[in-house]
Amino acid sequence: MKPQSVRWYRHRLARFLRTFGHRDVKTVTLDDVRGYVVSVRALQYADYTLFSLVRVVRRLFKWLYEERQIDDGFYKRIKAPRLPQLPPKAVDLEHVRAMLSACGNSPAGKRDKAIVLFLLDTGCRVGGLCGLNVGDLDLVGGRARVLEKGDRSRTILFGEMTSKALRAWLRGRPFPDAEFVFTSLRERRRMTGFTVIQILRRLAKRAGVVGRVNPHAFRHTFAREFILNGGDIGTLSQILGHSQILVTKQFYAMFTVDELKGEHERYSPVSRLNGGSAARRRG
Repeated sequence: MKPQSVRWYRHRLARFLRTFGHRDVKTVTLDDVRGYVVSVRALQYADYTLFSLVRVVRRLFKWLYEERQIDDGFYKRIKAPRLPQLPPKAVDLEHVRAMLSACGNSPAGKRDKAIVLFLLDTGCRVGGLCGLNVGDLDLVGGRARVLEKGDRSRTILFGEMTSKALRAWLRGRPFPDAEFVFTSLRERRRMTGFTVIQILRRLAKRAGVVGRVNPHAFRHTFAREFILNGGDIGTLSQILGHSQILVTKQFYAMFTVDELKGEHERYSPVSRLNGGSAARRRG
């Protein structure tokens, strides 16, 4: 687990440990945890903060049970609060087109274009992009091996347009023998997530784009467009590297009412009664 992840879990568990840290973990019961959840709810935290405070406690007891440190698997009955349905966090595709048009043909422009297309086409996290090695990149097969959350390795996929942009960047980058695909223009070192964020912000400003353009928003865009174009959520979950479909549905399968209306008209059985052009039912 990465140091920042350890710090995050330690911070989120701090209140729970102040309450129960003096006790043998085997004596902490489901009723104790439920009482803790009630006390945390009373503090009126923001929805996502409350969700994370309960979720980390559930994961702690799941880990303790799996490691046989406790005998009771009551973690399954620890219910996390429901999260509100928020507006989609994706980048507008018209904004993406404007950003790509603003890249230009300089080395920086070729790098920025490759970054935008790679994020949009693969749905990978920014950590996977920054740590991508040249040796793990298959431009012919349109795939790559990346390390993401918790240094987990997975395969990501991309198409010919992205492959072409990657080739253009690799041919013209200042440090052709560098280990990492995406490097600084001035130093032979890999890019950081903060650098990618700054690149996207500068590109958006140059393109006259206002709105969300952070790296994770491109992951949301990939997920939403995948589903809106007929992809199924099970396949999407596998492509995004999620261990559970529920995670995909909860955080990425969010649409506006107008988008849902369009999907309804496309797939409703009534749309086919008059020989409409709706897509065929998927098995």
